[in-house]
Amino acid sequence: DLNLVSQLEYEMQPLHKEPVRLSKLLRSYAADLLNAGISEKHSIEVEISPEAETAVIDCDARLISRAIGNLVQNSINHNPQGCNISLSLDCISENVSITVADNGVGLSAEKLRELEEKPHYMESTDERLDLRHGLGLLLVMQIVKAHGGTMEIESAPQNGYKTVLTFQKAIS
Repeated sequence: DLNLVSQLEYEMQPLHKEPVRLSKLLRSYAADLLNAGISEKHSIEVEISPEAETAVIDCDARLISRAIGNLVQNSINHNPQGCNISLSLDCISENVSITVADNGVGLSAEKLRELEEKPHYMESTDERLDLRHGLGLLLVMQIVKAHGGTMEIESAPQNGYKTVLTFQKAIS
């Protein structure tokens, strides 16, 4: 992850962009996750709006899948007691939004502020001394930025966690 973050940050990672239908990418990701065996404590659902069904963006599909995967893994890792994970796709005007949400433990306002203010993967606030804490989220931010997109995080304690990735639709 650190190597990929550095490559993306310094634009050393070549992007292999091509037109990608996001509904197909989301469904394939969910199917792969289910086929690999997700814990019974966790469930995953995919919701695609009719407007987003045929939405295409120019992207590196491997990196977009990696970003989605990191967000889903965060939901799984931070909710060992289990949670429902939702992947949704929607279109608003010229933009396409991928939302990864869960109904798990969520984050405090302080933790949410930390995530938004600094890439805290370099310092650990985790008593287990997991120095890579936050690196997956930084990678997601770098992937989104490399694709000209935006990322928004919403969370509250005991009210789950939601990340929205927004990209511009490809011109057809």
